[in-house]
Amino acid sequence: MGSGNTVHNLSTMQRNARADQAYEWTVAFDQWVAEQVTKRDHLALADFLKHPLARQAHPGHDHFLPLLYAAGASRTSDEIEFFDDGFQLASVAMRSIIWDSKPH
Repeated sequence: MGSGNTVHNLSTMQRNARADQAYEWTVAFDQWVAEQVTKRDHLALADFLKHPLARQAHPGHDHFLPLLYAAGASRTSDEIEFFDDGFQLASVAMRSIIWDSKPH
């Protein structure tokens, strides 16, 4: 089990943002993470700082790193399910992922 955020930049948050309102870069980076998870491209996730929006999406890395541990513990046979894929404060993406290992 892991916990974190796909996007976490509190210095740019908007306290008056509507539910699910987000900056374009917040949506773009969150979508990129979802794509890498879906493709099971763990190397791209581990090299996330190469993404042009990475430092804006994560000025500090402590909220992204748990994703790497969870993804690394998954199996290629695991089913992937996303939930809580909304946005908060315009600069926080709370996408959560379940890697479900079905019995064979």
